[in-house]
Amino acid sequence: MGNSYSFAVDVFRTVCDRLAARAADLQLMVETTSSFEEWINWEAFLASKLRAATYPFCEVTAKPTYSSEGVADDGGDRDRGLGDLLVGGPNDGADHCWVFAEFTLLHDGNRTGGKWLRKIEADADKLKRLGWKRSASLLIVVAASRGDVATEWTDYLAGSEVWNRPALTAPFVLTLPGGGSLVVKAFDIKRDPTHTLTGAAH
Repeated sequence: MGNSYSFAVDVFRTVCDRLAARAADLQLMVETTSSFEEWINWEAFLASKLRAATYPFCEVTAKPTYSSEGVADDGGDRDRGLGDLLVGGPNDGADHCWVFAEFTLLHDGNRTGGKWLRKIEADADKLKRLGWKRSASLLIVVAASRGDVATEWTDYLAGSEVWNRPALTAPFVLTLPGGGSLVVKAFDIKRDPTHTLTGAAH
């Protein structure tokens, strides 16, 4: 089995493959300009769970708790107490092959007013509480639009420190049938930036 970096990339690509297969559904949801973040969370869980039969995922958990990873309870704040996805590698001596992920959706209905920016920063802060050094604590940001995210959203995305930090791997870009686009980027969020997983480090 590979290292923690390659495992995290494999989980990310597994989720992106599922989104690509659901492009027609995505296009219909993007048109509504409403949030479908919870749908993305469940698609990510299904992608990982269904792949477990052919890929060595020993655990796939939806809505994992931070307390299960040793983070103190936040006084009953349910949102801060739950993540979106936990995927573990095989029990064969693999090197820290675990992914704890938060998903954030940026879409046409929330890209103005700064709400999306605050959500990205809040999810990054949640992940820093894990204190992980070698396993992946991923913030996966999905930017979806009726237009072209890559060319039309430059000014909006420039305001996010998280979006503009080095990504785990190349972004996933999907042109939707009938118009619209999706860009998905994964970031390994660490309390100590020197612990960030990168391809160069492995």
